[in-house]
Amino acid sequence: MNNVIEQIVKENAGLIWKISKQFYGIEKSDLYQAGVLGIIKAFNNYKNDGETKFSSYAYKYIYGEMYNVASNKNIKISKDILRLVKSIEKGRSILAQKLMHSPSNKELALFLEIPVEKIEQALMYATQVISIDEDKDDERSLYEKVAIKEDVSQDELMMLNDSMDTLNPLEKDIINARYYEDLTQSETAKKLGITQVMVSRYESKSLKKMREFMYM
Repeated sequence: MNNVIEQIVKENAGLIWKISKQFYGIEKSDLYQAGVLGIIKAFNNYKNDGETKFSSYAYKYIYGEMYNVASNKNIKISKDILRLVKSIEKGRSILAQKLMHSPSNKELALFLEIPVEKIEQALMYATQVISIDEDKDDERSLYEKVAIKEDVSQDELMMLNDSMDTLNPLEKDIINARYYEDLTQSETAKKLGITQVMVSRYESKSLKKMREFMYM
């Protein structure tokens, strides 16, 4: 490590330790070393345009390297992160109804008045936690599926379309992706920019709404 990089690491040591506090169940020394690697990668890619501070630019590199370490181990999620994920989920639902489309992370950040980096981090955490559920993704009961057009009568199709109108934009996007495009929950999550756990939760809620409308 040359003198310039050593000085950069020293100047940003506080930032490395600060970011490391977001991870639980991981040795701090391992996180620090990952953070140093992130600093080096950031330094090699940073271009001083007079607008972006190096510390701000380096943040995603430091976090990314720490996340790589944490993703290979069993990690515990803090209550603050869990609360943030719930806020993101609630905010996304509200914004979807207002904007009539699934909001981007930037739109969500403006709405919730928090940095977009915080949203991306929380969603990365949530994705890591629920990844063990992916194997169960295709265990959908046939009775849970919304029939495709070729399998229903005209009257049933009209009722199905009417039941879709009971859903908000995000719920519609999820149902369309899951049952009309035949995407898995993880594929749907990637397409809509949300977590798999959100897809699962909204899918169940949406199907319940539709069944209640069709069979009430």
